[in-house]
Amino acid sequence: MELRTLHFLVANMRNGDATSQHTFDLVRLLRERGVAIQIFHNYPNGPLPDDIQPLVQHVDYAQYHPNADLTILQYPVWFPLAERFRQVAGAAIFWYHGVTPPSLWGARPGLEMVQTAEVRTELAWHAHLAVAASPFTADELHRHSDYPRERIRVVPLNIDVGALAQRPGEDELNLLRRQWHAEGKRILLYVGRIAGNKRIDLLIRALAQLQRSNLMLLVVGDVVMNDASRILHPELEALAAQLGVADQVVFTGRVPHVTPYLHLADIVLLPSQHEGFGVPVAEAMAAGTPVIASASGALPWVLGAANEGNPDTEPAGLLFREGNVDDLVAQITRLLDDPNLRSALVAQGRTRVREFSKERFATNVVAVIDEAMKLAQQDRPPANTLAAPPLATYADIVIRDYRVRSGAPVVGRLIEWVRNNSTTHVKEAYLDRILERQVNYNRLLATEVAALQNELSGLRAQMSEMRRQVAALKNDTSNDTKEPRP
Repeated sequence: MELRTLHFLVANMRNGDATSQHTFDLVRLLRERGVAIQIFHNYPNGPLPDDIQPLVQHVDYAQYHPNADLTILQYPVWFPLAERFRQVAGAAIFWYHGVTPPSLWGARPGLEMVQTAEVRTELAWHAHLAVAASPFTADELHRHSDYPRERIRVVPLNIDVGALAQRPGEDELNLLRRQWHAEGKRILLYVGRIAGNKRIDLLIRALAQLQRSNLMLLVVGDVVMNDASRILHPELEALAAQLGVADQVVFTGRVPHVTPYLHLADIVLLPSQHEGFGVPVAEAMAAGTPVIASASGALPWVLGAANEGNPDTEPAGLLFREGNVDDLVAQITRLLDDPNLRSALVAQGRTRVREFSKERFATNVVAVIDEAMKLAQQDRPPANTLAAPPLATYADIVIRDYRVRSGAPVVGRLIEWVRNNSTTHVKEAYLDRILERQVNYNRLLATEVAALQNELSGLRAQMSEMRRQVAALKNDTSNDTKEPRP
């Protein structure tokens, strides 16, 4: 089956976001091969590249009808349009980008979002193949959804190694130093989301323990991206002030390009407790900047620590024990004070990052798509081969394909517009969230009830067998105690 048309289903996209960049990379690769591509998104997008914008269409569940040769669901979070994935007729790929565990999210805004995202990973069952960026995220998807591990492929993210290796001019770097008052400073750099599981607080605490006035921590990331980041940002600034390092910690907000910051830095740090890949780590290796990362999630794998079953593999960065600020301080001290170690890590990083090059990415993507297309010719996705729990049919109570309509002549469209816009603040903010929460509960309950029914059936069979054995034993005993007839 030839791949001619491809649909992407995404929540939204914007420049600077890792999942969005992954979508851009896939689109550009496949357009070069003559594939006609459309990208359908649920929520408003941020700024997009000029070559991507014409392919993008804002739709809701009712407006979209899957009819492409291949549909790829990009899944960093759940979104209503993703439910259409259940009706895909052609080949289907569930591209999983990892979901932050609710236990790491805390009570901050957005907790319900990650809880729903974790539950709805069961959408993967409607795919011929699932794809993850690392073995860690592949295992996580299997754990959340029970999707067959043998159908999950690992395709690392695309890193533009050549472009990142190009060092900006010293004038540009000096301009950044002046902008952030970093002249004469050694720079510790964090790049990424401002989120609790990223553990930026560990970097601030480590900086305070180091007690080196010539150090500066640059935190590059959007501080107003969502409610969680807007709350966490001032909390982190307050922590820096409390520990006496407020003048050494700078939050830059979003920046036009990350590459100059990678070359400006002495060390790139990623202390995350949950990381499905860790793009900043790979980009730092490409830029020739040494890395220190948490020994958690996919980060040891990305750095090549004991990779591919080879315990003798030299890691391309230093790892510290997850959440342990003392160990983080020790690793930073080692790297700041040992130029030979720094040089060795830079060399190892440049070697390791080749595994994530554009060429490797292209080869892996084409192989996965070819496999999914062949599987689609042979059979339907796994969800269609399983007996659904008896209550599953009743689990989804949301009427997502309902559209506001008016039959009034001339003013009908105006009436529809008024009805939609006068109820949006109630529907989206309250009703939709309540109903989707109920759907999550119903799906989990249907699965649990089915498991209990299976267990009950097994227990009944055991009881029946025990009764049969007891009856047989009584019969044998009765025969043995009968007195012989004269």
